[in-house]
Amino acid sequence: MVDMKKIVMIKLGGGLIAPKEWAWETPDGGVIGRLVKEIKSGSGDRGIVLVSGSGNFGHQAVKKYGIDTEDGVEKVRKSAGKIGAIVAGDAAAAGLKIELIVPHEIWPNGRTESVSESLKAGNTVVLYGDVMGIGRGEWKVWSGEKLISETVKHMNESGREIGMIIQVSREEGVWDKNGKIIPEINQNNWRKIRSEVGGATGTDVTGGMLHKVEESLEITRKFGIKTWIISGRVKGRLEKLLAGEKVFGTVVG
Repeated sequence: MVDMKKIVMIKLGGGLIAPKEWAWETPDGGVIGRLVKEIKSGSGDRGIVLVSGSGNFGHQAVKKYGIDTEDGVEKVRKSAGKIGAIVAGDAAAAGLKIELIVPHEIWPNGRTESVSESLKAGNTVVLYGDVMGIGRGEWKVWSGEKLISETVKHMNESGREIGMIIQVSREEGVWDKNGKIIPEINQNNWRKIRSEVGGATGTDVTGGMLHKVEESLEITRKFGIKTWIISGRVKGRLEKLLAGEKVFGTVVG
C-alpha cells in the first residue's frame, strides 16, 4: 500500500530527456529508460508524482506555432503530450503502475483531486508541461516547476504531505560564478548569490535554472519542503537519493 505521507515529486528536466538542441520531438530514450528504472528501484512504497519536462517537444512547438490562437495551442498541447506519453510508457515498461494525467484537463479548473485519488489507488502519476487556458482566448505555458508548485498546494490543502521534491537535470546542480556547484541555497544566501545563477538558454520558454531555484524557494517558504537538484546523467544518482543516500548536487530550501 502506498504511504501517502511519503509522496515524492520528481521532475525529469526537458533538457535532459529531450535536449533542446536536438531535432524537434526527439527524446533521449536511453536516459528516460534508465531513470524510470532507478525510480522503480529506489522509491519503495512511496507515492510518486513524476513530472516530465518538455525539452525539444513543447518548447520548439511554442516557438513554431505560438499560443495566441486555438490552433497554435492545440498543436503545442499535442507536442507536449507526446513527451509525457513517452515518459509514461517507459515508466510502465519499467514496472511502475502509471496514470498519465493531462494537466490542462484538470488545471486551472480545480479538478486536482484526481492526482491524490490516483496516488491513493497505488499509481505513479505522470504530468507534463502544458498550455493552460487562463481566460477567454487567453493561454499560458505552465512549466514543470509550475505544475510542481500547484500539485504541492493541492496536496497540502488535501491534508497530504509531500516529503521531498527532486529536480533531475542535465547539470550537476546549481553552478556559481566560479564554476563550482553550490551545495545549498536558502532564503538567507539567495539574495547574495542570485546574480550568479543563469536563466534560460537556447529554446526555453520557461526560464531555466533561475526559474527552478525561485520556484523551489517559494515552495519551501510556503510549505517547508526542500528540493534536490541533481544530475540525471550520472547513473544511479537518482536511485541513491531515493534510497536515502547523500548525493552530489544542490539542496534548495
